[in-house]
Amino acid sequence: MTDRTDSTGGTSTTARGAARAGYAFANDFVNVVAALPGGVRVRTAGRCGGMSFSVLDHLAAGRDAPSWPPALFAPGRVPPDGHLVADHLRARQLDSFRSASALRFLTWSVLPDADVGPLAGVRTRTCRELPRVLRALAEGHPVVLGLVVARTLVRSGDNHQVVATGFVRDPVTGAVTLTVLDPNRPRREATLHATADGWRADDGRLWRGFFAHTYRPRTPPPLPGASRRPGTAVRLDAPLALVHVATGRRLVVADGVPALRAQGTTTWAPSAPRTGRGLADGALVLLVAAGDAPRALTLGPDGPALADPPAEAGVPGGHDAPGPEAWRVVVEGGGAWREGSRVRLLHAATGALLRGTGDRLGSTFTPDAQTWWTVGS
Repeated sequence: MTDRTDSTGGTSTTARGAARAGYAFANDFVNVVAALPGGVRVRTAGRCGGMSFSVLDHLAAGRDAPSWPPALFAPGRVPPDGHLVADHLRARQLDSFRSASALRFLTWSVLPDADVGPLAGVRTRTCRELPRVLRALAEGHPVVLGLVVARTLVRSGDNHQVVATGFVRDPVTGAVTLTVLDPNRPRREATLHATADGWRADDGRLWRGFFAHTYRPRTPPPLPGASRRPGTAVRLDAPLALVHVATGRRLVVADGVPALRAQGTTTWAPSAPRTGRGLADGALVLLVAAGDAPRALTLGPDGPALADPPAEAGVPGGHDAPGPEAWRVVVEGGGAWREGSRVRLLHAATGALLRGTGDRLGSTFTPDAQTWWTVGS
């Protein structure tokens, strides 16, 4: 954490690299049904808790969350169920409700804003929570906040979770502005500031109040990611990693055969048997796994396999009859093959597409969501 003085003389605390630790996509997941302590079940608005917990996991580990731009999942905007990242976020979402503080999402939803006799309302309870939050931030510890907007139990799933990363206190009025990582607003720090009616976000949304939500850290699993240099052109003979868009798994060589795995890295060097077109949509390439004994990706009778590269480098077959190691790169939208492109790999000799399902690698003649690939980080 770093401390600084702002232009008005107030003190601010902000997590180093906090915004970079966030995910590149917004919280557009379908709802998740979670069980609170005591067995109460609620339907949540996406996976904001899972994303907040995961961001804190990565911050604590000194790692950035894996890069997965939302455009890779078009027409959706988030990784689908079955994707390593989607499943991880769902698990952490459920973890976020396995604590006593999660019950406040229900109890605060039915409380009034202002005090009613001896019953403290949401505003008073938030004021009681604030010193604890500021103390943690001042000590360099980001805090998961449970933001409350609902006014009935039925709407309790509309409540939200964010990560508070810092604050600024106005030196004259003492008013506090919190900086937060909001899963609904990816890769930037948003703000919350106190008003007479609650806490106003910089996007205009008004929250009734918040509480410090119990966070139990976990070491984040090794989650593959897409390239962090999406505009970089893929170059001839430059090694790269390939990841399967639908599952997030890497294309690797495991036990001597090509496979989809969450761990392990195999670099593939694309070489072009015909150099006239360059590495763009329609280019014919070999994909050679790096190693002491390079092997080329091919498609055999039993599915994807490895073969010895052609004796003459970059020549997988005759001019009109590409050899079994040749793949045609189909770039979504055409144009140059860049690290951020979605591509299909079409086996030139058979017309079959390289396809993944779960952790299984196969082929198909039907283009679908399981046949997209991209360059990995």
